Amino acid sequence: MKNELVRVFLGGDVFGPVGMRCATTLLPILIEEEKIDFTVINGENASSGIGLSPDDANALLGAGADVITGGNHSFEKRDFWPVLSDHERVLRPANFPGDAGLPGRGSVVVEKNGRRFAVINLQGREDMPSLDCPFRAADAAISGIPAGSSPAICFVDFHAESNLEKEALGQYLSGRVCAVAGTHTHVQTADERILPAGTAYISDLGMTGPEFSVIGSDPETAIRRNISQVLYKMDLPDSRGALRGLIVDVDPSSGAAVGATRVCRLEPART
Repeated sequence: MKNELVRVFLGGDVFGPVGMRCATTLLPILIEEEKIDFTVINGENASSGIGLSPDDANALLGAGADVITGGNHSFEKRDFWPVLSDHERVLRPANFPGDAGLPGRGSVVVEKNGRRFAVINLQGREDMPSLDCPFRAADAAISGIPAGSSPAICFVDFHAESNLEKEALGQYLSGRVCAVAGTHTHVQTADERILPAGTAYISDLGMTGPEFSVIGSDPETAIRRNISQVLYKMDLPDSRGALRGLIVDVDPSSGAAVGATRVCRLEPART
């Protein structure tokens, strides 16, 4: 096996029908054109904006996702819980309290093309429901990665609101994982970089979903909610969408990131 760079795509939150359309049509093209070796994508908003259905999970895996991560909506719809139990590669945050009694898992190791990839899913606590400490949960997940014939290349999806908390975790794990990528805010940040110890970092991968929206929802309804402070039901617009995320180039001999390239691929203009 050549010691050439490994390319990994980390995809931002898939949101609703437009997000699913973008993921299932644009992701296979990205994987082929950019020669992506491994793909992780957040799917906790994939099904009508909340949760992940079995059909949508299968569609994302079929489109090229090797692992699907979750977040604060992972347990919101009880009908979707079987997805977490039935699909080893569909994760939810590892730091939910009472983790042992919940369906699913917060991390996984996948072997693909002779390499081992570890993915850890965590959720933040600032301005979000109070879960167990994500920093300690990260320690436990990293130490729990099983030994193998080669070290696992490790990625963390940190589903969190606070950029302060995200950057702190990135620095905390620098040199211990290949990448720490934030999700949840649906707004792609422009702070992608390689930390000094060889960990790729971005505060938020952005949203895979409707381009003309307010974090995925109909703009007019979002404006009415803000002006009136009435919680009108948020509709899902059917507009042109985009696939967003980060490509991480990895030196497989060290497991360190050597490149981080932000991705925003728009669908063709709709007529």
